[in-house]
Amino acid sequence: MNTKKSTYHHGNLREVLISSALEILKEGTLQDLSLRALARKAGVSQTAPYRHFEDKEALIVVLISEGSALLQEHMVKACQGTDDPVEQLINMGVAYYDFSQDYSAHFRLMFGGSLEDKEKHAHLFEQEKKGYDVLEQVISNCMKLPHSPELSPRLIRLTSWSLVHGLASLILNDVMNDDVPKGDNKREVVSEVISFYTRSMFEK
Repeated sequence: MNTKKSTYHHGNLREVLISSALEILKEGTLQDLSLRALARKAGVSQTAPYRHFEDKEALIVVLISEGSALLQEHMVKACQGTDDPVEQLINMGVAYYDFSQDYSAHFRLMFGGSLEDKEKHAHLFEQEKKGYDVLEQVISNCMKLPHSPELSPRLIRLTSWSLVHGLASLILNDVMNDDVPKGDNKREVVSEVISFYTRSMFEK
């Protein structure tokens, strides 16, 4: 018996469908995700997904929104425990990498151009901005330090994000096999690279 079908009961269908969609994305690609495939994976009737999602795009929007909220939680939590903005920025970078590994399906959807017309979904931009605001506040605090560079905070944000996102994407796609050790050491390498970049930027 399909384990999803045996654990499904009225009221948690939405959660079962979201969990099944993420499993499909982890095992395959966006092309493998459809409401029919979702129904099969969840062990429910082919019409059941339509109770919560009008179409595939509606499902993707929900998953991206969920991912944005999770990433924001990671970034906010990374700032806790220290008042040093440089440490906060480093911790946020590592937290971003952790998110890409722990929530890889969300990460790929969020940054993979999975929506043809993202402009239709204004709330996604509003949600993403909350994450940007957290990063910008930390960078703003870093820019107040004695040895901060004479650059615009926007440029610092762009270069910081590009570095961390690039590392996360390369490792997630197994592009850096020859440069990054196996297993948990990848996180250590990422932390060292982020720390080197950040401290060279704001500390002398």
